[in-house]
Amino acid sequence: MSDQAVVCISDPKLRDLFSLILADSGAMVAACPDLEEMLRVLRARFCRLCVVMQGMSADMADVIDAVRSASPGTKILLIANREDVDGVLPLFQRGLTDAILQPINARRAVGALQGLMGKPGLISAPADAPGRQTTGGAQNDSAYRPEHLVVRSQAMQKVMSELWAAAKDPIGVILRGEPGSEFELAAREFQAMGGDPGGYLVVLSHLEFNMDALATQVALDRLNEGMPRTYFLPEVGKLTKEQARELLDFLRRERRRRETSKPLRIVIAASVNECDPSHPEAEILEELQFIISSVVTLPALRERREDLEPLVRRILMDLTAIFPAYRARSLHPATLQWLCARPWRGNYHELVAALRVAVKDCGNRELAAGHFGNLSSSVSARPFDLEEIAADRVLAAVQMAAAPPVRT
Repeated sequence: MSDQAVVCISDPKLRDLFSLILADSGAMVAACPDLEEMLRVLRARFCRLCVVMQGMSADMADVIDAVRSASPGTKILLIANREDVDGVLPLFQRGLTDAILQPINARRAVGALQGLMGKPGLISAPADAPGRQTTGGAQNDSAYRPEHLVVRSQAMQKVMSELWAAAKDPIGVILRGEPGSEFELAAREFQAMGGDPGGYLVVLSHLEFNMDALATQVALDRLNEGMPRTYFLPEVGKLTKEQARELLDFLRRERRRRETSKPLRIVIAASVNECDPSHPEAEILEELQFIISSVVTLPALRERREDLEPLVRRILMDLTAIFPAYRARSLHPATLQWLCARPWRGNYHELVAALRVAVKDCGNRELAAGHFGNLSSSVSARPFDLEEIAADRVLAAVQMAAAPPVRT
């Protein structure tokens, strides 16, 4: 039998959000608009958790005493204002179990509710996550091996573990990172974890985003046999308010449906600073995190130096395979070291663009620093980096020697 919980919040929107999170944890939820109804529910049946909100026209100490009297074994979670924290602390001595302060942090709320319901760890990585080592030091043969991402650094191994855990979510995953991060490759990796490594993503561009078409496509996909398709929304911040509202309503319905035979697999990407609440994407992201609990942050290239060398070689191989007329097939060792030492403020897209231009301008089999002219002339984030200064001087000398002589 499922655990039961009661939610007593005056704000209808917030009440629906907390009810949805508890229902997703497998609980039977009774949503009450007032305290009298909440106490009637507690007297009628045992509830593992009671969620109350401060400011319900009653003293919170009396409310906690009433809940303890009606159901002594029920845990109490209080939603309070941050400025009233001094009045919340004495309530723990009266029997309060936990408190969440507004403005509410989505991950904090989900973790607190799951912990109080006795179901922690729904967001953590599984024991057989990729990158885990066996006792003998060798990689576990049963672990997933990456198909599209380069995973050598510890930062990317953590990303793979989080993606593997998110693949078990019945809705999808939210990707966060700096502009230019490997959002599409991470989405393809998420698709491969679902058993479809060679398939194509259904890209939902903000210019062509249509909720009716998406709902129809998802319904038809469930009727067909085979692996579920993966939907990729690369720029959630560019959705209009109407598009964002329709998307949130659709995802809430999918969460309530709790489809297990063929779940929805959607990847939502957002390049936004998590510490900037004024960003246009911050509001929709906060709403999304109440629906999609799995959030994976992609690290910047400058934070994963170990991945740069195999990443450069893979991009070079892909570029020359697409355009066989290009002659470049390798990089000079000094050039490779120089590329790995750069700050890469533009992340993965900057690296791909630089290699594409270099391959196009290269007339021999090996790429040298001179083929990265635009990249070398850009301002470095480390102005006193001796390696880059030396590379710039070598590049200037090469360009001067290659220049045609001036006739007098």
